[in-house]
Amino acid sequence: MMQTLQAWDEALLLALNGSPEWMHVVAWFLTSKWATLPIAFLLLRHLFSKHTRYRSWIGFGMLVLTVGGTDAISSRLMKPGFERLRPSHAPELSGQLSLHKDHNGTPYRGGNFGMVSSHAANTFGLATMAILLFGGGKWRWLWVWAGIVSWTRIYLGVHYPGDILMGALFGSGWACAIYTTFIRIQRPRHPQ
Repeated sequence: MMQTLQAWDEALLLALNGSPEWMHVVAWFLTSKWATLPIAFLLLRHLFSKHTRYRSWIGFGMLVLTVGGTDAISSRLMKPGFERLRPSHAPELSGQLSLHKDHNGTPYRGGNFGMVSSHAANTFGLATMAILLFGGGKWRWLWVWAGIVSWTRIYLGVHYPGDILMGALFGSGWACAIYTTFIRIQRPRHPQ
């Protein structure tokens, strides 16, 4: 079963990796922190302009706990715990991947392990928390943004699609858990 899933993951990765080649520059930018800064600024601007000071700071705390938690857990616990090599480090895929090269011609490979994708966990966590805080409606486009950022990791050859899927599920679930916890803590207690 696991071999079949790995074969599917590899086949989908090879289909989505590095083509068309002109997208390397776009994918490299979208995977960087610089592409996320405008999204963060937009969320904070909305948060602090539409809510009371108390609710703004509570929302800010929830966003920080979401992204801080997804990043720390995915990087420090899950990746070393699963020890699944990134495709860019997998010997069986050597020479088959299109990897982004820096200005010196050195291929970008990322760290050794890739399960789960921190990019997917962080962006889907942030998107889910924002949707929970601000209401679904017009903020659902954040899931599309998170999906595009996550796709860049496959395109650049540093994550399998399974790493992305598990990161997205983890990030969204973590955001829901943080939100639910805060709501329960803040709910006024009524005597029965």
